[in-house]
Amino acid sequence: MLIRRIVANIIDLFVLIGSVAVGVYLAAGVADLFEEPFFLLTVSMICIIILVPIGLQSLFWLDSTTIGKMLVFIKVVKNEDGENLDYFQMFTRDFLLKILSANLVTLPAFLGKPAIHDIIVDSKVIIKPKEKRGS
Repeated sequence: MLIRRIVANIIDLFVLIGSVAVGVYLAAGVADLFEEPFFLLTVSMICIIILVPIGLQSLFWLDSTTIGKMLVFIKVVKNEDGENLDYFQMFTRDFLLKILSANLVTLPAFLGKPAIHDIIVDSKVIIKPKEKRGS
């Protein structure tokens, strides 16, 4: 499980870097539309850079996972009853806590301890159960 979490975090980090790069590219395209930068343009560019990664990952937050976790077959559930986290809990966990802390809150998970973002949201990461195929 520890290896899966490490690989999922590395994949999510590359996805984050790539989506921020796409956001910067799109923001530069917006900047080319105007001759001089002004406050509204700067705010628009910052919003684009922030919203591209959120938009990409939010598709997976609906399923209580991230791109990296989906690829290594793990998911996030609530501690007490094992239900999926809702969208805003995943947003808090993966964007507000992990990204804004530069992924430093995930370090305890690499030592086998509960990660800080798991403690705050009261969640845990489990291996995704296999779905039964229709007969």
